[in-house]
Amino acid sequence: MNIRFNTPHQYVFVHENVKHLLLVWPKEAKRQLFVVEEEDGLLSLTYPGETYEETVLIQVEPVFFRHLETDSGLLSVVLGATFRHQGRLMGMFYNREETTGPPFFFELREDDLQDIPEDEYEEVARVFLEEFPEYVEEM
Repeated sequence: MNIRFNTPHQYVFVHENVKHLLLVWPKEAKRQLFVVEEEDGLLSLTYPGETYEETVLIQVEPVFFRHLETDSGLLSVVLGATFRHQGRLMGMFYNREETTGPPFFFELREDDLQDIPEDEYEEVARVFLEEFPEYVEEM
């Protein structure tokens, strides 16, 4: 799935194996969440209802937009997907400015990002790519 928007306020992400579209309206301080279904190259957006929207936002909002400290400075990243690895919730993040760059992986625990041990990081990335092969084409 390769989606491009004219403004930087729309975010497609996968959570609990469901594709979502988050629309952020900065001027109105409003957010809208839709479920994305893809069939024969066509995308359908469905409003899942207020309860579903609130539940998903409570789960992902604390980690959705983050800043990572790197050797070259602060990097703004966005949650692209959540997935399970060895019973733990993992998150794939991408650079908000350079969306075709490499992904970053973290364990999501208690509304925070936890570093993945170096000896496990490659396996987490492999599991992600097996579960979400469509991201390989986009990156």
